[in-house]
Amino acid sequence: MVLGISLYGRTVVKRAHVAVSMNLNSARMVLRQKIDTVSLLMHFTANRGQIIEGSARRDRLFLQQLLEQMRVDNHLDFVTLTDERGMVLVRGRYPYQAGDDQSNDEMVSRAMNGEAVAGAQILSQDRLAREGERLAEQAFMIFAETPRSRPRPRESETSGMVLKAAVPIIDREERLHGVLYGGILLNRNYEIVDRIKNNVYRDEQYDGKEAGTAAIFQWDVRISTNVKNASGLRAIGTRASGDVYAKVLENGQPYIGRDYVVNADYITAYEPLVDTRGAIIGMLYVGTLEQPFIDTRNKVILLFCAIALLGVITAVVIGYFLARSISKPIEKLASATRAVAAGNFPLDLDIPSRDEIGRLAHLFVNMSRHLKQTLSDLKDLNRKYLELLGFTTHELKQPLGVLKGYLIMLQDETLGALTTARQREALLEMRNSVNMLNDMIMKYLQLSKIEAGKLVVEKRRFNLFTEAIRPVLEGESAYLAIKKMRLFIENEAGLRELELYADPTLMRIVFSNLITNAIKYGFEEGVITIGHVEDAGTWRFHVRNEGYGIPRDKREMIFDKFVRLDRKELGRQVGTGLGLYNTKEIVEKHGGRIWAESDEGKWADFFFTLPRDAQPASAQDT
Repeated sequence: MVLGISLYGRTVVKRAHVAVSMNLNSARMVLRQKIDTVSLLMHFTANRGQIIEGSARRDRLFLQQLLEQMRVDNHLDFVTLTDERGMVLVRGRYPYQAGDDQSNDEMVSRAMNGEAVAGAQILSQDRLAREGERLAEQAFMIFAETPRSRPRPRESETSGMVLKAAVPIIDREERLHGVLYGGILLNRNYEIVDRIKNNVYRDEQYDGKEAGTAAIFQWDVRISTNVKNASGLRAIGTRASGDVYAKVLENGQPYIGRDYVVNADYITAYEPLVDTRGAIIGMLYVGTLEQPFIDTRNKVILLFCAIALLGVITAVVIGYFLARSISKPIEKLASATRAVAAGNFPLDLDIPSRDEIGRLAHLFVNMSRHLKQTLSDLKDLNRKYLELLGFTTHELKQPLGVLKGYLIMLQDETLGALTTARQREALLEMRNSVNMLNDMIMKYLQLSKIEAGKLVVEKRRFNLFTEAIRPVLEGESAYLAIKKMRLFIENEAGLRELELYADPTLMRIVFSNLITNAIKYGFEEGVITIGHVEDAGTWRFHVRNEGYGIPRDKREMIFDKFVRLDRKELGRQVGTGLGLYNTKEIVEKHGGRIWAESDEGKWADFFFTLPRDAQPASAQDT
């Protein structure tokens, strides 16, 4: 659209330039016609027998009356007759001066040689005064201040520009009796410029201003014009702009383009005026007011923009309804997708279209129906699985407890003395295996409660170290001794005195899982650190070991169900993959969160937070 507007603007300007160039051609023809008229008058008069006879007789009174009558009848400003030497015999305008020599005048000189000459010429103030009364005063003008004009050393013009013709007076014997010349003074003579305006612009006006103007310049000064100044008078004495001055008067080239003329912008055309010797003496100007072209261009641009806007609005409206026909079914599909994600399975989407979206909706409904059936089947299987898991682990607890008790009695030699070291080692290995199996059963029991939503959080105020941490440390003391690991408790005195509002049994499970993992994945002779700090209304605990660490890409997933780290150093995958999952569920049930930090190959540190709950010990959260 911008390109179209730009091209149209250029086209308007180009057409304006072409139009004003044609107008300048018309103005030139009017000026040429006036010169030809003066030339014909001089030819006609010079060929009259009365002029030839009067010149031969030197009858000055007769010739004076004849020339004055001819001047007045034909609206000339001066008519003069010289003898064959160029001396003035008589003038046809008061005060009828005679006797001065005109042989040095370029046009008179050429006529004395038998050549008829016509054209523009500059006459000095003295010459104008001799040619007739008030001609010098008519030519004189003071320069008016004009914006953008070039400075001149003078402030007024005393000479005048005339359209003049000179013809020789020759009798039948081809003898020269003198020269007849005459013409009109252009200064303050508006006949030509008004005829140009009438012929070309037909006196049209636009917003109170002349739609077209014409002017004749003597050098760069308007001596004849219908351009109006701010007072509404003809702008006589105003001057051309510096750009026009340089191109036309100095370089002799036509100027066609935009120009500021007195008080308004015009599309203008200027060309140099030359005298009969070819010297530049002034300019011929025509101009068309620029504003009509600008207004026409703006109207077309506005119309173009309105059509474009209407097209855009139409396209938007059509696009809106088209988009709605596509987006509405998609919105329904998106809503149905969210419903499926929330556990609901819509069986009808009410999308009647038979296109690709309609087929997609049909497939989506079929998928939703199958998912609903599949989920129902999975829930049933999961229920049966949890029942079997709970039953199996519960039934295994009692015989394992009996087995563990007998192993302890054998190890303590309650049932008899152990006679060899190999017997003691075998009993220790059996007891560790039973402990590991018992730990696995406890974790599966916890998982079954979590999966069934039966994990009950019974909060009370208790001493964390006494009821949760110390029993774990005592139970794992043998494992610590076997791996020759050291235990360090940060701020041990504070931890031993810390009372927590939580479920003590579940907290023991949390610390058991974390401490067991720290031992399991720690280096032999490494250090395990347990610590706590108070942080913005919460307790933050951590269990750290010096060990194999956790790969960066598994620090989030290790809290998922059945995820185990594959440690080549241990030769196998260790554990059930449930400990950290159960720990995370218990911490989150208490309103906290858990995460891991690690430098792989050096250490791992598990953090979890618990809120500092100030409720009384009798409160319960289920």
